[in-house]
Amino acid sequence: MPDQITETHQNSSPGFTPRELIFKYIRFLPWVIISLGVIMTLAYIKLRYSTPIYNVSGKLLVSRNNGARGGADKFDDIFQMQGASNNLNNEMEIIRSRFMAARVVKSLGLQFQYYNKGKIRTTTMRAADMPFELQILLLKDSSNGIGRMVTVVNENQFSLGENPELHYFNQTLDLPEGSVRLIKKFSALHGFSSNQFIVGWTPLENMSAGLSGSIKVEKTGDFTDVLGISYETDNIRLGLDIVNSFMQEYQKFGLEDKKLQADNTLDFIKDQLDTVKIELGGVERNLQGYKEKNRVFAQDQQSAIIFGQLSENEKLQTQFDVKLKVIDYLINYINNKKNLYKLVPASLGVDEPSLIQQITEFNRLQLERETLLKTAPAANQMVINLETGIGRIRNDMLENLDNVRQTYLVTLTDIKSKSQGASNEIKMLPQKEKQLLEVTRQQKILEELFSFLLQKKLETSIASASTISNIRVLEPAMSTGMSVSPNRRALYIMALLLGIAIPVGIIVLREYLNDKVKGKHDIERLTSTPVLGEIGHAEDSGALVVTKNNRHFIAEQFRIIRSNLQYILPKTGKPVIMVTSSFSGEGKSFISTNLGAVLAVSGKKTVILEFDIRKPKILEGLGLSERLGITNYIVGNIPVNNIIYPVPSVENLYVIPCGPVPPNPAEILLDDKVSLLFKELSNQFDIIIIDTAPVGLVSDAITLSKNVSACVYIVRHNYTYKKQVQLIDELYIQKKLPHLSIVINDIESHGTYGSYGYGYGYGYGYGYGADYFENGKITKKGFWKSFRKRLGI
Repeated sequence: MPDQITETHQNSSPGFTPRELIFKYIRFLPWVIISLGVIMTLAYIKLRYSTPIYNVSGKLLVSRNNGARGGADKFDDIFQMQGASNNLNNEMEIIRSRFMAARVVKSLGLQFQYYNKGKIRTTTMRAADMPFELQILLLKDSSNGIGRMVTVVNENQFSLGENPELHYFNQTLDLPEGSVRLIKKFSALHGFSSNQFIVGWTPLENMSAGLSGSIKVEKTGDFTDVLGISYETDNIRLGLDIVNSFMQEYQKFGLEDKKLQADNTLDFIKDQLDTVKIELGGVERNLQGYKEKNRVFAQDQQSAIIFGQLSENEKLQTQFDVKLKVIDYLINYINNKKNLYKLVPASLGVDEPSLIQQITEFNRLQLERETLLKTAPAANQMVINLETGIGRIRNDMLENLDNVRQTYLVTLTDIKSKSQGASNEIKMLPQKEKQLLEVTRQQKILEELFSFLLQKKLETSIASASTISNIRVLEPAMSTGMSVSPNRRALYIMALLLGIAIPVGIIVLREYLNDKVKGKHDIERLTSTPVLGEIGHAEDSGALVVTKNNRHFIAEQFRIIRSNLQYILPKTGKPVIMVTSSFSGEGKSFISTNLGAVLAVSGKKTVILEFDIRKPKILEGLGLSERLGITNYIVGNIPVNNIIYPVPSVENLYVIPCGPVPPNPAEILLDDKVSLLFKELSNQFDIIIIDTAPVGLVSDAITLSKNVSACVYIVRHNYTYKKQVQLIDELYIQKKLPHLSIVINDIESHGTYGSYGYGYGYGYGYGYGADYFENGKITKKGFWKSFRKRLGI
């Protein structure tokens, strides 16, 4: 039956609905609102105090048509009057270069900077809009800049920085950096944010580097020759001047470059014409002299003779190389001790008569020795004489072979020398031919170059007189007047997203890192143990909540548990219910007390046993003083009736205290009197409630489980660890505790568990109707109390 109830309960338990999800996280809504308010306020402040940046842009057309050419001459790529390259990428780099930025800085006088200091922000000013201008008379160090705060006091006077000393306009000022002067332009200061200005001067190199990094150049399309130039600034008029100046200076630079190329080309052509004349005459004289000096004539016949000599020498060299190898072979053969009495080959191609004679005599003696050894011992005097003769001839052969080898080496060296000479002659033939070809080629090149230079001189003179720029301004600089930074819309959207993301991220991280039971769904996900019921958070300090006429919502929750017990308890007349938990502080004694009370008010005579003899809390919770109890009964001979005490405020409810805490609580529970105690109590009471020690810490509950009918396991909301629920599942599956079920304790209505009640469908909730049960009247809470409760503070 309990298994059937468990299965029915799990199948009928609703999933995590969107409504529950809303009520689970609704208490964090104030934090989201606060975060949104703070982030949006910071975004507004940033926009309020940030300097608006505007984009100024213009367009240039870079024409690739360099004018009519005089044909596809192979020398045209050398002398291009319209520029070396019209590659747009190169042109973009030229515009962004520090060189071009320096031209713009000089043309606009951007080395002098002016700012108007306001109450909120400082504004960049054009020199033309300033009531005065800075003039530098002398600089001690041109690599360092100058900067000062100028406060205009009246039409004729001003002060510098924090110094109250007054100076006159047009007066020379001696500063540590040098001598300067402020030239007055006009007196009216209306239209300015204040009478305070910042003036400064920056070296050209530094200003050019900064400006070149700020200007943006890009192609407007993949198939066009139009370049877009843009610049971001807080002063639109200054930005217009800078972009227009970049386009103008780039156009001027193109014309200057072309004119410079034309002039340089004409000078080059004139110089080259004179040089080519001289070189051409010299080359012709060199050609004649070279032929006479190197006797370059009938080169084919000369080559045939030299090649014949080289072939003959190589053949002789091969023959002597073979003979040398044979000599080396004979020397090694004769010197080898293994061949002392072996025949020496005679027909190896060595044609020295004396050596052949020695080899023949040596082989004859070897044969005589071999014949004599067949009839005489090796110690025979004739054998010894023959061996002595063999050794003498061997030495003579080695000496003769060495002399022959030296003769062959000398001959081979001479042959190689002749071969090398022939080879050198052969090598010189291509070089002579090459040199002759080079001299002839130089003559032809110079003749062609002289003719070309005469033609180009005329073309260059014509082109120089009609040079025009291939750069045209399509659109002068303009601005939409809309700021690009800070982007108000993007900033507010980012602030909105950030204001939501921060609290949501914290909530998600908190939920992810939380390893405590947050709700019924956590329990159902971790264990198949049935949930008997839920108990809300008790605000009262007393442990006893359930009384006869108490309609508190927690009392009603205990009544729901009492109804659900009938599906958990086995069919027994007088059940024994044990209450345990994973560790201390989960409300085990509170549940035991009120579970006994709710059973007692139903007419069942109920007794609560304070079997948590290590840390008893039942009497303390009921407001009773310590007295004789279970340990006195087990250790002494005290009758059971002497340790049973009625609970004054609840009829039919009794309590048996723990008694003195023993030094060996685990061994006390193994005493036979424990079983006897349950037998005697079952004769007097309808229901027995056991408050025992936490099963996750000690074995007391396992020891007592043999005497109980069902076990109620307490899980405290937001207190019990999820890994402890796995212990419950293990106890349930292995049936270590009989008819195990779970009661969830201390559920707060503003917590993540939800704002409405759960149960099996019997009884009341504790969220929407929590105040309904307060003595039959609805109690309204103040706004700030409810708000703080939602925040969890």
